[in-house]
Amino acid sequence: MMWIGREKERKILELCKNHIAKVVKVVAEMHQTFHEFGKLNQKKVEENFKKVFEYEKEADEIKRSILEELSKGLFHPINREEIIRLILTADDIAAHAKAASRKLILIPPKKVNERLREVLKVFADNLLKIAEEVNNAFQTLTENPQQAVQASNKVENLEEKIDDFRVETVIPEFLVWCEESKTISLCLILKEIIDGMENLADKCEDVADVIRDIAISYA
Repeated sequence: MMWIGREKERKILELCKNHIAKVVKVVAEMHQTFHEFGKLNQKKVEENFKKVFEYEKEADEIKRSILEELSKGLFHPINREEIIRLILTADDIAAHAKAASRKLILIPPKKVNERLREVLKVFADNLLKIAEEVNNAFQTLTENPQQAVQASNKVENLEEKIDDFRVETVIPEFLVWCEESKTISLCLILKEIIDGMENLADKCEDVADVIRDIAISYA
């Protein structure tokens, strides 16, 4: 991985590490937001969303720094394209986490039954797990490309499990709640939240695909 070994490129990759680590913090705070929702703590839900918002803003600032560095022509065009794809896709993870958290504060926790609140907490647990595995994959990229490939494969497996959980558990519980609540507006908001959470998992898999491509191509 000759280009990864050069000093200027390493500077970019360190920024990328910081960016992905910050994205994981966004997901971690989203995860906590769902747990507070499960505890019926509306105030804490709103406080955690503020943290989500701040971390997402910080991640966005790091992203802009990376794009600025790349604009200086330090990378070969092909390598630059890979890094841009990596960063913009990782940025989507944070964006989906923020959107899900923002919409969650629109739903009074007491309006959602205990079973569905618990299911959403488990969904959030799984999203934090897959985001952390994405971070692990990138952290090992420069030191052990083969390990990065293995971590990327693990992300793919986690995404499949998350999708199964959504289809087999989340959606059925959601439909039961919608039928009981008969509140169309809240049902529509929660559906958007669930879809956004699934999109977050999909973006984690997309980032892992980029990491795997880099590791395989330059190993």
